Amino acid sequence: MDLSFRWPYPRLDTALGDVSVRLHTFENVYAMDPDGMDRAVEDGRRVLRSRRLAWAGGQRTCEGYLELRVEETDGQVVLGASGHHSDGVRSIAVTLHDQPTGRLTHLREGTVELGPDGRIVRYPDGWWDLPTAHLGVATDGIEPLSIRSTDALPRPKTFAFIPHFDDPAVMEIELFLEADATEPSPTLTAPDWVLTRGSDLGPATAAHREHVRAAFPAVPWEDRPDVPAWAREISLVVTLHGQHFTGRTFLTYDDALDRIRQVATWIDPSRVLAYLPGWEGRYYRWYGRYSPEETLGGERGFRRLVDGAHDLGVKVMPMFGANIASRDVPGYERWGEPGRQLLASGLAPVGSVDWDASRHFDHGFGAVINTAHRPWRRHLVDQISTLHDRYGFDASFLDISAMYANDPRGRTTDGIRSLVDELHGAIPDHLVAGEGWFDAIADVVPLVQAGHRNNVPAYHDEPDEELFTTTNRAFGHVNLGDPAHGSSGVHEAGYVRAWRTPVRRGVIPTLAVVDDTFAAAPDRVRHIIDDAHEYIDRFL
Repeated sequence: MDLSFRWPYPRLDTALGDVSVRLHTFENVYAMDPDGMDRAVEDGRRVLRSRRLAWAGGQRTCEGYLELRVEETDGQVVLGASGHHSDGVRSIAVTLHDQPTGRLTHLREGTVELGPDGRIVRYPDGWWDLPTAHLGVATDGIEPLSIRSTDALPRPKTFAFIPHFDDPAVMEIELFLEADATEPSPTLTAPDWVLTRGSDLGPATAAHREHVRAAFPAVPWEDRPDVPAWAREISLVVTLHGQHFTGRTFLTYDDALDRIRQVATWIDPSRVLAYLPGWEGRYYRWYGRYSPEETLGGERGFRRLVDGAHDLGVKVMPMFGANIASRDVPGYERWGEPGRQLLASGLAPVGSVDWDASRHFDHGFGAVINTAHRPWRRHLVDQISTLHDRYGFDASFLDISAMYANDPRGRTTDGIRSLVDELHGAIPDHLVAGEGWFDAIADVVPLVQAGHRNNVPAYHDEPDEELFTTTNRAFGHVNLGDPAHGSSGVHEAGYVRAWRTPVRRGVIPTLAVVDDTFAAAPDRVRHIIDDAHEYIDRFL
């Protein structure tokens, strides 16, 4: 999507190219009015400001204000912007014009070629794109470009790379800061964007890491008080798939215990964490109401599973939904519906995927709930703590914990922090793990699933291993294919080619198990067990 006309935005020149600024409300887009501009030098920065705004592609004007600030040092351009509009400012975008189209670097997915359609990359994202607001642009014959935000808040940022329609070898680089929807205002000031061109992006990466550490401090993994001692010794996560959304069972509780016993003959069982997605029955269908499923073995079967694992020394971690619930669960209208998550526009997102191969996402049973909504947190914490008191499992996995939304009803990052704090208050010395990761929640959830894009794994220790691994650990996503068939088990992916995680300090080896995984692929299973032993030798 783009504008269908050319808008000659007023610009400032820099060593990297011309720059301009525009302002978005929820109603329209605005730029500087060329007839209302003035230029100045203030505190070593060149400033371009306009005390009126242009709209309709520059054909009309209105009241408002925009300011663009530029500071240049050797190889570095610092851009700041601010604006005002009486309708309220949704975002401010700074554009670096007429850049050679190249490749994006420093993404979770590695290096990505920019084709004629360009690419839009967003922060914060827990699964792909940007775990932190920094990336690089590489172009043949030109030193790479680093782009990073100095914002100390986890507000939405969009990096848009838009090739020219008539010459795709040239592109615009648009850098958006979106206002915090919980604090609507007619004025928005964007913290500085720092653009650096140089042969080595290492210094820019280190500078950004230092900024993140100051903005979002977190305790090193080895010293974190929210990591029980046993969790620091885990070298293998075994994903034991329970029941699919459709009701198809992969492993009953007794089946899962049998697989745990087999694993315990291959590796020290105290090094094993048994992860239980779909333990509550039909995966996702009854999120918000958690109890052992009769068709999997009921309460007695679940107790046998947990107690049997503990007898071997294996730790147990069932899955719970951090922010998803079925709307037909009793009580939802009290603890769920009033806290439904909204987008900045006030619209509610769709809380569904294609659960049953119907080739649509229009399953209406689920809702996304903002964890900032206290009644939901109380409901969820009460369920998890009651189940823990009854069965004594060692950890709780919070599904989709890294979901971010710029919700006017409450900050989702504050909500997940409160949820985890309340769980720790209810269950001391209990590991809380989660799905996805970005820098502002590094101190909230210590152990997380890897990300993925279109079912291709994306690991959080990339592109900056030190940023992630100093404070956190990851394991394979629930959609990791089982070694025998590539089955994603309870996950909606279906079949996934990736079945093995890399052996790195920040990524704990993971073994996905469905019905006959061990019997059907003993060699591949052995490879993963060997990875777990290697992890012990190298990192524990």
